[in-house]
Amino acid sequence: MITNKDSNKIKVLGIIPARGGSTGIPRKNIRLVAGKPLIYYTIQEAQKSKLLDAFIVSTDDQEIAEIAKSYGADVPFLRPKKFAQKYSAEIEYQQHALDWLEKNRGWKPDIVAIMKPTSPLRPASDIDKAIKLLQKGNYSMTRTVAKPQHHPYRVWQFKKGSAEMACLLPEMGTAKDFERWGDYIPRQRLPDVYFYNGAVDVTWSKNINRGSAAVFAGPIGGVIVDPSTSYDIDEPSDLDEIGKIISKRI
Repeated sequence: MITNKDSNKIKVLGIIPARGGSTGIPRKNIRLVAGKPLIYYTIQEAQKSKLLDAFIVSTDDQEIAEIAKSYGADVPFLRPKKFAQKYSAEIEYQQHALDWLEKNRGWKPDIVAIMKPTSPLRPASDIDKAIKLLQKGNYSMTRTVAKPQHHPYRVWQFKKGSAEMACLLPEMGTAKDFERWGDYIPRQRLPDVYFYNGAVDVTWSKNINRGSAAVFAGPIGGVIVDPSTSYDIDEPSDLDEIGKIISKRI
């Protein structure tokens, strides 16, 4: 329920984006995972958040809308199809949601947290950590990151039309280390790196209204989270694997 009880309080809106079309996994957002539709797990954690004043599901699909509502989510509108295409920019559905809420409910949040259903293992505590970091730091946005399973220094790239390879990020190793170990530099001597896990993005609504350049203007704050929660569903096999993980937790 969206209210304006305290006009001086920083208001935080959560948006769960769930378009109907999906090329990799048809109907991905409502595919069953451990007996529940995928979107259920993000709705559940949004409900547990201590810092979200409200959250909505932005979808262009009536079936997704009804399922989301059945689990207690607010689905105030159906997203226009022009903002739900394969290559639609994410900023478009975000701007649409803010515009709709202001015009139809008279509600203007200060902060927006994006929580994608494809990260079903993300806990509510990670949502709140990203919100807190944005509030206390001079950031244009904050997002969750985790340590990768394989260090990117180990990534190689083929030259076009050739079997010749080159290290993609050679500058991560020092000349002295390379002289001693070649490319077998011990992991402990390589710099710590983190990958964006896509679970939580938080930014100021004013940045969303200004456009993507403002959102990503920086500095960008990072919240380091447990790699075991950083699972992004992209392939059909991911559904079974995640289902097994969730079933063990129940």
